[in-house]
Amino acid sequence: MKRMRMSDFRNDPWENINEPIYPDVQRLFRQDDRFWVSVNEKNEKLFVINVPLRINEEIPTNLNVIEADIVEFDAGNTRFLCILKDDSLLEIFTLMIKDIAYKCKDFSDAEVINKAIDRLFTEWTQLLKPSHAGIGRSMQIGLWGELFILNEKIKQAYPVSEAINFWIGPENKKQDFTVNNLALEVKTTLAGSSPSITITSLEQLEKITDKLYLVQLFINIASSEDADSMSLQDIYDQIWNSIDENDPNTKTNFMLKAGKIMNKAKKSEKNEKFLHQSYDLYDVNDSFPSIYSSDLPDPIRNVKYEIDASKIRHLLSSETLEDILK
Repeated sequence: MKRMRMSDFRNDPWENINEPIYPDVQRLFRQDDRFWVSVNEKNEKLFVINVPLRINEEIPTNLNVIEADIVEFDAGNTRFLCILKDDSLLEIFTLMIKDIAYKCKDFSDAEVINKAIDRLFTEWTQLLKPSHAGIGRSMQIGLWGELFILNEKIKQAYPVSEAINFWIGPENKKQDFTVNNLALEVKTTLAGSSPSITITSLEQLEKITDKLYLVQLFINIASSEDADSMSLQDIYDQIWNSIDENDPNTKTNFMLKAGKIMNKAKKSEKNEKFLHQSYDLYDVNDSFPSIYSSDLPDPIRNVKYEIDASKIRHLLSSETLEDILK
């Protein structure tokens, strides 16, 4: 088994290529002779996987920003070529090729190209094909709240790599964060909207850890002149810039989680400023009002409901997020 760590990759895989060299290539990782980089006659950057076999694989429809192809090369060799067509996506492309090489390193020569294609078109498509169609107000403030808690609370208590691992909301898990033996469900409320807490699925208040807390985060729309205001893009950039440049694994992890929503957002949604006001913290225990799947008669499978926050003030926790994250 080839040993490879994400930290073993150069920050810029093409740093020693100063002119077009393809079909010549340079190794992406010196201990594996299948993953390469190059530059073609158009000065486009290439990611190349070379195996000493004849491989026939179908490639899904090409993305506009990446051209993917499988070609026969020399005697009995096959190359998978991935060509970047849009230099503005170089940072994403660089992380993508490191991620694919790292995730596919243990597959055999017969499997590696198929697995690389699968990862490219299942994990990275949304990042390489941003729609900017818009995410809507609910998702916008929901993501703002999760990123705020990640940046201002969890990242202050744990290393950034661990904090990002704790963030499982983008993975369609039950809660937004699992931090060791506790979970956090974050509900963000915009000033002027209903103070009710909306529970969108039964799973959100079902325990998967020893402790479950619900955080109701209160925010206001703010002006760009307010020094304390932050946009989605501001918080994203703060988290991104806090990750060590030599830690591509954490950068990739964060980009894959946050980018899937950020790349759908309109520019106006990413740049709108909000200001955090306060938060309420609830310990979701047996006294907390909730509906579980076991409460539903067959054939009802799921429900969406609202909790009147004004009627559960007596259930507020005396602890702070800093207390429970110690």
